[in-house]
Amino acid sequence: MASPSGEIDYRSFLDKLWEAMPSDEFVAMVSSPAVLGNPLLRTQHFIGGTRWEKVSADEIVGWHQLRVPHQKYRDAALTEVAVKGHAHSTNQHWYRRIDGVWKFAGLSPDIRWSEYDFDKVFEEGREAFGDEVKGETAAVAVAVAAPAAAEANVVPATILETAAVEPTIV
Repeated sequence: MASPSGEIDYRSFLDKLWEAMPSDEFVAMVSSPAVLGNPLLRTQHFIGGTRWEKVSADEIVGWHQLRVPHQKYRDAALTEVAVKGHAHSTNQHWYRRIDGVWKFAGLSPDIRWSEYDFDKVFEEGREAFGDEVKGETAAVAVAVAAPAAAEANVVPATILETAAVEPTIV
């Protein structure tokens, strides 16, 4: 499960910041054909170099190093690549314990450099989402439920992972 809303800072690739995007809006946005819901897009997120900081009894911040290759194909046959672009980033993720359950509560990718034509991979997303900054007052996003970190020492690394990882809390 996700917290009801959270900060989504996509300025590094969509030129957009949501200070408090409701979780259902986040799921709709990232699932949109203009972002990750494009049936012609293939991507994989490699995660490493993870570090965790317990900010309070109910808040954890995670920093993750990512390499994210993307390929967008010309048509549904998926035989000819139209656009290829890979990103290298560090991502800051926020997690909150709500009613005893750890939930994903936001993210801020910082793309350090890219390869190929990464700027073209999400052009439609920048056009659809990237020209204004919203500032609602709720908290984030996608469903990630995990045991409490302090009790179980397990917090999910990303919103897309099904297996939890052992964090090093500093």
